Amino acid sequence: MTTLIINKMLMSPELKLILIAILCALLSIVGHFILSSLFSGAYWLEITAAIIPLSFLFIVFFSFRFAQKNDLR
Repeated sequence: MTTLIINKMLMSPELKLILIAILCALLSIVGHFILSSLFSGAYWLEITAAIIPLSFLFIVFFSFRFAQKNDLR
């Protein structure tokens, strides 16, 4: 419990947003890798490729809310 409180205090809001940006970059790379011709026969990858833009929308929405909340402080 104590380490959780310490970790919350040490991680700045800017660092959290940088981690979110890295997550978005990794999702973009995974999306391009999934859509390559190497995996053209796997049907479950089409579903995975469709989920990636939706996850981007959720990440952007919660990032804006996070930035707005930290801007008021």
